[in-house]
Amino acid sequence: MLKGFRSKKGFTLVELLIIITILGILAAIVIARFAGATKESKEANLKGNLHMFRSAIESYKAISKSNSYPPTISDLWDGTESDIDNKTLLQRTPIDPFYKSISTSYTTGMLLPGESPTARDAKILGSGGWAYDSTYGRICVNVKSTDTLSGEPADISWGDAYNLW
Repeated sequence: MLKGFRSKKGFTLVELLIIITILGILAAIVIARFAGATKESKEANLKGNLHMFRSAIESYKAISKSNSYPPTISDLWDGTESDIDNKTLLQRTPIDPFYKSISTSYTTGMLLPGESPTARDAKILGSGGWAYDSTYGRICVNVKSTDTLSGEPADISWGDAYNLW
């Protein structure tokens, strides 16, 4: 063996730069792939919440003595309404995943066929949470199509889809 010759261990600067570049490219691909997953998961959550709400509202009407929709959303879980013999149909108000709100506004007069989205938006507050019409037993997410969400993307096309009664 040669005297004074020692084996070098480790990576060269070029090798490190190549590895960092490859990792950066892979990270960019992964981030781009899952960027829309947040909105999609919120939409799926919203669909599930609306389905649960609508099922509970219809169940209330089916078991009520007066065959009517609940006057307020809280009648679905507080069990004090004598019209349904203290049945609890929901545990609590689901959270609106976009606004992170459980508030409920009450409105009358659902969007009739031929009415514009502007007419629909005039009937609800657009402050997040839920909009409920006890006359027709309709519930929708409480957002106007012109709202912008703080901390959310400017694209609120989901609002048009789930504002529908």
